[in-house]
Amino acid sequence: MQRGKSDTPDGDPKPPSAAYNATLTGARVTEMEAEMEDCKRVLVVEDDPVVAMVMEDTLRAMGLEVLVDLSLVDALNDVEASRLDAAMIDVGLRGENAWPVMAALQKRNVPFAVMSGGDLSGLAQEFPRVRMVNKPVSVDTLQQIVRELLASPPASAGG
Repeated sequence: MQRGKSDTPDGDPKPPSAAYNATLTGARVTEMEAEMEDCKRVLVVEDDPVVAMVMEDTLRAMGLEVLVDLSLVDALNDVEASRLDAAMIDVGLRGENAWPVMAALQKRNVPFAVMSGGDLSGLAQEFPRVRMVNKPVSVDTLQQIVRELLASPPASAGG
């Protein structure tokens, strides 16, 4: 009898792993939970799929968990439903302004930076403690900004 990779030395199939069973049953696995809690989670809100992909790849290479949203509605849903450690927000989302996302992040004390190819002076007045970044953003600059966001204490709510 040829032994498969999942067989034990005596030829019996290996029992499914705890992670596999948790996936099937929807149960949580303590070890997996602990690992996920240690991983920093960054939200990227960017309506250009190519730019979003580059940002995601860059942040994942830093060992971060990345949530990417291409629309205002998806971003608001993730802010409401997810534990976030930092965020990078593009101001203009296909004709919509990302102000509601910024307000929701600020309300939850999540540090974030705002990116735009346009004028950010009005937003800088409304969100004086938020870093404003002109696009395009280099990979090195993106990494530095995210490191700073993750190292910063949570922002206090309210302007």
